Formats: sequence, structure tokens, C-alpha cells
Amino acid sequence: MRLGTFSLLALGATSASALRDTSPFFLASTSEVLSTSAHVKTAPSILEDLSTGLSGCPSDYYVIASQPGVHSTDFAARKSAPRLGAKMTGKDKAIRSKMIINEVVGALEAKEIQKLLEKECGAESTVVDASSGTFSADFGEEPRVILIDFPVLPLGSERKHQLLDNDGLLSDVIERLPASKGYTILYVTSPKESENSGADFYQSEEDPIHMDLKRDYSAHGSQVTASNKTLFQEYQFLTPGLWMGFLATLVFLIILYVGLAALSSLEVPYAAFEKDTSASVQKKQQ
Repeated sequence: MRLGTFSLLALGATSASALRDTSPFFLASTSEVLSTSAHVKTAPSILEDLSTGLSGCPSDYYVIASQPGVHSTDFAARKSAPRLGAKMTGKDKAIRSKMIINEVVGALEAKEIQKLLEKECGAESTVVDASSGTFSADFGEEPRVILIDFPVLPLGSERKHQLLDNDGLLSDVIERLPASKGYTILYVTSPKESENSGADFYQSEEDPIHMDLKRDYSAHGSQVTASNKTLFQEYQFLTPGLWMGFLATLVFLIILYVGLAALSSLEVPYAAFEKDTSASVQKKQQ
């Protein structure tokens, strides 16, 4: 399966507006786990599926990554979470089971999955603080639950960089696990806050005229910001076409000057324009 499948989580802006208060869920395991992918699923049904699929404790380590403040559109780009994407698209040959839920309706808590594994498998838990980025290389004996609490993704240009850094930390934790042991990754997310989601996603119920006005205001604001630049920074006065015109004009002026200089250098005596009458006088005398 190509990496492009992982980018289908976004499903376009129109789908994001319909299910704006949802977020995705990913599961990847080196063991055989009973799992079924779906586009939309409720949080209680996912928890029930996990209770059934993980009841036999198929893995030695369970890495639960909690990423709040995201939407499925955050995973649309290929470079948003490349290491997780490699495991979800079959590039990592060690992965034998996976589950992708594009839109999780309701709150799926990472601590609920943690309690489930502690109860069913008798696993101990280790919490990794992702804000500091430091953790112990020894996670102890299996079975073990490793809970990674990622901070809420910021808005703006830093959002993609933070998601990429979180993906690198998750990959680092997995690489420190014993190679001979099996592991299961449970990537649990929560949607953006409602007050932020209205500004980030397209709302189909808005009046198109109002949307046009919003676009006009944003363009006007960008022009005001650009006006702080100097005139020569804002506009390009000497374009390549002007340079070519100046050069061609200069060549023509040089040719014209050479021609006029050549004409003015010609010296013709005034006698050359007078009529020679000596020959006709001799003829009359004869």
C-alpha cells in the first residue's frame, strides 16, 4: 500500500466541515490483533473493539500516544507524520496488524485504554512527558504500557513542525524497545477546541456573500502590511523587457551616430556642382 493511502484521512475540506469535531485513531502492531478499519466510528465502539482485540495480550509493549488538538486534515500531507505513516501503509514490514479510523465521534481517552491494558494484561505503566523530550531508555519488564502525552498542537506555521517533532519522538521510543519483543502502537487523538475550529475549517452554512467579504478583508489586511515596505522593495521598475528595450535603443543610436558621422565626413568641392563649358566652347570654335 502506498503512502498516499495515509493521506486520504483528510477527505477534502467539505468532509472536514461535516465532521469538524472529530479526530482520527491509529493502531499498528507487530502482533496479530483483531481490528477493522472504518471511516466513522464512535469512541465507545472503538474501546469495545480494543477490549476484544487486546484481551489476549498479544504484545509485550503497548505504546499509547495521546495527541490532543488535531483533525484528520492534519495527516493529509505525506510529511506530516512520515514514521507513523510508514507503519500504517505497509512500508514497515514488521507491522502485521493495523487499524485506521478517520473520524472518531466522541471522546476516546488514552487513560481508558491504559486502564484496560493494566486490567486485562496486568501491565505496568510508564508515562513519558513529551514536552521535555527526555525519557529513560529502560522501560522495564513486559508487559508494559508506555503512555506518551503530547502537548496540544499550536496554530499557525508551527503546527506542522510540532506534529513532525512528535512523530520523531514516538519513533525514538519505539526504536528503544527490545528488538525481540512485540509492540502495539495506539495513536489516540482528540479534536480541536470548538472556539478554534470555526476559524480553521470551512463552514458550509455560512452565506457565500459573507465569505467573499472575509476574503476581501484578509486581502486588504495583507496589503496594509505590505505597505510598510519601501517603494523600491514593493515594485520592480527595471524589468527584463525594459532592459532589452534600452539595449536595443542604444544599439540603434550608435548606428545612427556612425551613419551621420560618415555622411558629415564626406568632402565634395564646389566646382563639382558647376557645369563644364570649356568643351562646348572648343566645339563652337571648330
